[in-house]
Amino acid sequence: YQGWDLHPAQLPVRYAACYAFFLEGLEPASTRLKNFIEKAAQATLVGDVFDDAATGQGLLNYFLRAMNCGAISDAEVRATGLTLEEIRTRSFVKILAGRRKP
Repeated sequence: YQGWDLHPAQLPVRYAACYAFFLEGLEPASTRLKNFIEKAAQATLVGDVFDDAATGQGLLNYFLRAMNCGAISDAEVRATGLTLEEIRTRSFVKILAGRRKP
């Protein structure tokens, strides 16, 4: 998703491809992460995709990268059910621990 192997004329296409990657996967990734967080890291099934605890960090990383490159807005991040502060912890384990505290 990033690299310096391009001629400057190719940068617009690289940006378009990067944004397309994140925007095409945004809705399913949001649904998966939201369902997973709501079930407090229990294994979940969305469509034909089975998510377990190891997937949580990967989904979080997807949103972190999309935010960092500017492909998604803060409002789109909040659609996951997470706050911006939670996302910025960069740790799925910390998010779950924070939500389990009384």
